[in-house]
Amino acid sequence: MGKNVTRKDIAKEAGVSVSVVSRALNNSGYVDNEKKKRILEIANRVGYMPNPVAMALQQKKTYQLLFFCGDLTGTYYNQMYHGMAREAEKKGYHVLAIMNERDFEMVKKTLADGALFPTESVAQAYAESIGKNYYLPTVTASFDPSAVFAKPMPAVIIDNRKVINTAIDYLWKKGHRKIGMALPFNEGYANLRYRYWKERMMLEIGKEYRKYILDVQGDLEKTETPKNSSQKDFSCEAEGFVYLDLFFIGRRAARMYQASAHKPTAIICFNDDMAFGMMEELKSLGFRVPEDVSVIGIDGLFTRERYEPKLTTMAIYPERQGAECVDVLINVLEGNKYKYMNYSPFKILEGETVKNMASV
Repeated sequence: MGKNVTRKDIAKEAGVSVSVVSRALNNSGYVDNEKKKRILEIANRVGYMPNPVAMALQQKKTYQLLFFCGDLTGTYYNQMYHGMAREAEKKGYHVLAIMNERDFEMVKKTLADGALFPTESVAQAYAESIGKNYYLPTVTASFDPSAVFAKPMPAVIIDNRKVINTAIDYLWKKGHRKIGMALPFNEGYANLRYRYWKERMMLEIGKEYRKYILDVQGDLEKTETPKNSSQKDFSCEAEGFVYLDLFFIGRRAARMYQASAHKPTAIICFNDDMAFGMMEELKSLGFRVPEDVSVIGIDGLFTRERYEPKLTTMAIYPERQGAECVDVLINVLEGNKYKYMNYSPFKILEGETVKNMASV
C-alpha cells in the first residue's frame, strides 16, 4: 500500500466501512470480534500510524495541557513544573511549557484540553484578555486567597499569611524579637509577604519593624504599593543565557545587613534562593550563620541539601502544588467533582540556620 496509509485503505482491504475501522482502532463502539481482529492485523501489517491532529479532532481530546510558566530557571517553578508533568503522566496527559507566560494567543494555535498558570497575576491577565471570550478549562497556582478572576477559576493556594506567621512564631519561640525581612522587589507575592510580615511585626514591636527591612531594590522607601515591573533589574547572563538571579539578590541583601545600623537577630528571606545567596555573602563578610545572625527561607527547595549550614525554611512544596493543579484540571476535564479553593500544605523544615536565643 506504500506510505501514508489511511483508514479508508484499511477499510477497503478489510471489506468494511471506514466507521467500522474507526471504532475498531479507537476501541469504541461495537465491532464484531472477527472483523476487529482482521482490521487490527491489517493496520499492524501495513504500518498504519494515526494522525494525532485528526485523532484529537475526532475524539475532541488531546491529552495535552499548557503551562504558561515564563521562567523555569528559578528552582521553585522548575519543581512546580516537574510536579505537574509527573502527575499528568500518571493520568495519561502531558504538560507543554509555554515560556512566554503572557503569550495567551497560544491557546488558539495549540491543540490542548486546558491551561495552567504559575500565579494568580498571570491567571488574572489571561482571564481579562483571551479568557473573556475563549473557552478553555483553566487552573492556577495561587499565593493570595483573596485573588478574584474575571471568570471563576479553580486555584491551588499557598496561604502566605499563614506561612509568614508560622515562620515568625517559630523564630519567636527561639527567642528572636528583632525579626527582619529581606525582599528582592516590591511586587507580586513579594509585596504580599512583606505586608503580612509588617502586619505581624507591628503587633509585636510597633514601628520598630521599619529598622529591620532589607529592601534590595529600595521601592518600599517610595511606596508600599506593589509596582508592575518585569523584574529586568536583576537579569543576569551566563554563557549567553539570561536569567533572574535571586541568589545574587540575596548577596546584595547581606551587604545591606552589614551596612545597617540596626541589625535583626533573624532574617526571613523572600525565598530559599535569596536565602542561599545571603548566607554565602554573609560568610564572605565574616558573619557566622546562625551564631551572629539567623536566616530562614520560604520554599523548601531540594537545593537546600547543597548548602552548609543547612537552611531552615518554610516548606511550601512546589511540586505538590503543581501536581494538585493538574489533578484539579483533569477533574474539570473529566467531569469529576472539584473545588475552586484548594489549599496546599506547608510546614517548617528545620535546618541549622536558626539560633535558639531562648537557651542563651
